Amino acid sequence: MLTISPEAITRHRRAVLRPYRVRDRRGALRFINDLGFCFAFTGGPGGLPGLFDALATRSTDRMWSWAWRWKDELATGRKAYYGKAIRRKPSYISLGMLPAFYALSGNTGEPDDHLQAYREGRLSLLAKTLCEAISAEAPVSTWILRRRFVARGESGARFHRALDDLQERFLIVKAAEVEGRGGYSFIWDAFHRWMPAVVEAAGSMASEDAAAAVMARYLRIVGAASEDDFTALFGWSTRLAGKAAARAGLVRAEIDGRCLWTPPGLYR
Repeated sequence: MLTISPEAITRHRRAVLRPYRVRDRRGALRFINDLGFCFAFTGGPGGLPGLFDALATRSTDRMWSWAWRWKDELATGRKAYYGKAIRRKPSYISLGMLPAFYALSGNTGEPDDHLQAYREGRLSLLAKTLCEAISAEAPVSTWILRRRFVARGESGARFHRALDDLQERFLIVKAAEVEGRGGYSFIWDAFHRWMPAVVEAAGSMASEDAAAAVMARYLRIVGAASEDDFTALFGWSTRLAGKAAARAGLVRAEIDGRCLWTPPGLYR
C-alpha cells in the first residue's frame, strides 16, 4: 500500500490552485471547468475548494462583489450549473461534469421524477408540492412561491429546506435572478426542461460510471480521500463508492493510519 504524508497532500492541493488568479467571469468559468466542480464562494467540507480560493484579491468585499455577480451571469447564461448541489452548500458544476451528477440523482428527465423520491420518503410533502408548482408555472420566483406556501408569521425555514432538497436532487434549477423589495429573488424552472442536453447525456451513463467520473475528478483536486469522505460529501452508499473506485482504477494509500483512495501515479 502506498504511504502518503499529510504534507504531500497539502502540496498537491496548493499546486492545483496555484495557476489561477481569477479577476473576471471568463477566469471564473475556466476555474470551474478545469476543476469540474467546486463550492461557489468559500471552500468547504472534504477539502473541496471554493471560487474564493482562486480570486486575485484579498479584499473580502471585492470577493463577494465579483462572485455574487458572476454566479448570476454564469447560471443564467447556462455556462455552468449553480445551486446547492454538494452538501447543500452553493456549488458550481461544469457542464462537462453535470451529466454524471444528474445520472447519480436517479432522475430520468420525466416530469414525475419527484414522485419516486416522495414515495420513498426522501422528499417532504411541501417539497413535492413546490416541485409540482414550479414545473407547472415556471419561470416562477422565490417571492411568489413564498407568498403561496409560507403562512403569515411562519419563519420560512421549512420552505427553504424544501427548495434545498429539490436543488440537491436536481429537480429544479435557478434560471435567473431578479432584484427588488430591498433584496433579490431566484427564478426557478424544472431541471429537465432547463437543461435537456444534460438529461439526454446522463441517460446513457450507468451509476457506477458516473460515480467513477466524479470520484476521479474529486481526487484530482484533493489528492486523496477516504470512503467516508465520499459518502459524506456526495451522499453515496459505501457499496457505490467501492464500485466506483474499482471502475476508476484507484489505488489504496495510507496517511496517519487512515486508508484512502488516490489516483495511480499522483504521488511518486
